[in-house]
Amino acid sequence: MAPESLRDRLYTTEAIVLSRLDYGEADRILTLYTPTRGKLSAIAKGARKPKSRSGPHLDFLARCSLHLARGRDLDVVTHAETVERHNGLYADIDAFSYGSHMAEIVRHLTQDRQENRAVYDLLARSLTLLNDGVDPWPVTRHFELVALSALGYHPELYSCLNCRQPVEAVPNVFSARMGGVVCQRCRSVDPGVMPISVNGQKYLRTLDRAGLAAAARLRPSEGERMEIEGVLSQYLRTVAERDLASLTVLRSMQRGPQDADSAQTAASLVPASD
Repeated sequence: MAPESLRDRLYTTEAIVLSRLDYGEADRILTLYTPTRGKLSAIAKGARKPKSRSGPHLDFLARCSLHLARGRDLDVVTHAETVERHNGLYADIDAFSYGSHMAEIVRHLTQDRQENRAVYDLLARSLTLLNDGVDPWPVTRHFELVALSALGYHPELYSCLNCRQPVEAVPNVFSARMGGVVCQRCRSVDPGVMPISVNGQKYLRTLDRAGLAAAARLRPSEGERMEIEGVLSQYLRTVAERDLASLTVLRSMQRGPQDADSAQTAASLVPASD
């Protein structure tokens, strides 16, 4: 069999930068998410040099157009151009943290080189909304729920996972281990269930059935927001089999300067590749 030529190894793709890791004296290793090739790792040689042509186009969370060459372990970036830089995220720590959370979800819940165009489009749209100043809380809850569904982890929101009866419009519980709502009669099937109010269930179902625009018209209280975020966060941790750090950093920073210092020591605001 003839060896593969350089021309055969070259390809072009759009990508969103999910993480970056400095490597050697001037290189950078990237985790990228692409519309047709899924998640992949690549190296941008010389990207950290002041005169690098590719480096300025490879910011964390940027959407870019890339020319790459397939390599044995890492593909190699040969050319990069910016499609959408998302400068607004770097001016708003809340939006940046939510964007980091979205990138972290995609990094940990997807497999290498498995195409999922729905996830790519969702991430691209959601980062644009954050960049444009749309309230990050509903945008992020919509992203979490739709990403879970697109990756095969759609939570059950309409019938009890134990008795299979339609859930009534009363406070129920959510089982992250089982993957959805459990009625009060069956709550003992999982000691780790979380309570979820009528309004919390209504919000998740509105997101699921009618999308972001409809859910954005609802006005959950601060307590209901914490409840909804807690339910989705616990489910994401269960699916990912690990803690997700980005929103933990944001919450620590919101509590005060001392907590912010410790949070930033524990986790960089620009995630590195795993």
